[in-house]
Amino acid sequence: MNDAGATTARSAGFVAYRDGLLHDWMKIIAILGVVLVPLFLLLDYVTMPSELLPRFAVYRASATATSALQYFMLRTTRPSKYSFIHGYVFSLLVCGMIVWMTVDLGGFSSGYYVGLMLVIFPVNVLLPWRSYHAALNGLAAVGLYVVANVVFGREFTAGSLVNNLYFLLSSVVLVVAMAETRYRLIQQEYQARSQLEQTNAVLETSRADLKRARDRLWSEMEIAQRIQTALLPRNRRLGNFEAEAAMLPADEVGGDYYDFLETQTGEFWVCIGDVSGHGVESGLVMMMTQTTIATLVNDVPGRKPSDVFVHTNGVIRENVNRLGGTRYMTLNAIRLERDKLTVAGKHQDLLVWRAKADAVETVTNQGTWIGVVDDVRAATEDQEVPVGVGDWVLLYTDGVTEAVGANGEFFGEGRLAQSFAKVAGKAPLRKAIADLLEDVRRFSGKNVDDQTLVILRRAE
Repeated sequence: MNDAGATTARSAGFVAYRDGLLHDWMKIIAILGVVLVPLFLLLDYVTMPSELLPRFAVYRASATATSALQYFMLRTTRPSKYSFIHGYVFSLLVCGMIVWMTVDLGGFSSGYYVGLMLVIFPVNVLLPWRSYHAALNGLAAVGLYVVANVVFGREFTAGSLVNNLYFLLSSVVLVVAMAETRYRLIQQEYQARSQLEQTNAVLETSRADLKRARDRLWSEMEIAQRIQTALLPRNRRLGNFEAEAAMLPADEVGGDYYDFLETQTGEFWVCIGDVSGHGVESGLVMMMTQTTIATLVNDVPGRKPSDVFVHTNGVIRENVNRLGGTRYMTLNAIRLERDKLTVAGKHQDLLVWRAKADAVETVTNQGTWIGVVDDVRAATEDQEVPVGVGDWVLLYTDGVTEAVGANGEFFGEGRLAQSFAKVAGKAPLRKAIADLLEDVRRFSGKNVDDQTLVILRRAE
């Protein structure tokens, strides 16, 4: 809808709102007439000549009856553009009653004209109509007062007429100003409410659009999560090592990565890493890393882990720059040999349970991260970790050690090492991983980051 159409619609809406408001207020005014008009008969009884009381009772009964009839009509009809007529009818009927009472009490010399003000003020101040309606309504009451008393009243002096007209016309001026002010306030209130309703409608539309976009996004995220987990390797035997792993993903796509690789020439590799952040971009970097490493270890037999790490860094660094992103990742590329692991890169420490000593040893990584700088040759070297028969090696991501407990404390590497010492060599690999994850769950509750564990056991 264009601006002109919106303005026309808003104007038509205000007219309907105003007519409904006027219709409702007229019901209240009619009720006031039914209640207050007969109630003033008590004042008549105290202040008026007794011979006039029967006549005044008839006047008041007639005005009360017409007010009741008017209320019934208002209750049974709908607001319309003619609803304002009820205001004129009520004023003329009730003011007519007061005018005939002034005629009976001596015309302009009677002070009962003040009763006209009691009608002019509430009708023209309460009803939401324009100032010209207030002026016409008030002047009609004053005109009726003047004509009736000039024609049917007693002799009067110019002074009494001027005095009475001065107060009555002053009252009309006041109610005209008040009616116009009230009308404009009602207009402003309606416009503000209309704009608020329009804004709310836009917000509801935006909220619905946002919900649809969110639903589409979550659908895509669920697909990305399924792809991420589908690409994870199955637990298997890698040469003379048994390998078992598990990953508990967080609510959104994460960047945890691990892989088991056997090359065409019979080499065995294990890789583990963690891309910074969460979301589709992190998951994409993880999948690029997986593809790059699988290509590198199969392309040239006998590659050192440091060489794999350096080339992977170059590929990921270039691709992330093309995406305009700032992702980086921790990564350990590990080649499994008969009695040792050769490790390159920088990730979490390795925990090694020595079967002979029945103790857990911490092996600290020496290296750098993927995707931070273009060339990492100078900071990358191969690190050998001897592994004896029956020894267990635990690899993990920071989602495990940085799981937060109720007191705000991290689960930490120390607790993980203690839990590892309780299960290493004493349970099957799958149960050992389940027990470790259960320890983390009991400590922190819900995982807010991917939690990945890989256990290697040298079988022979």
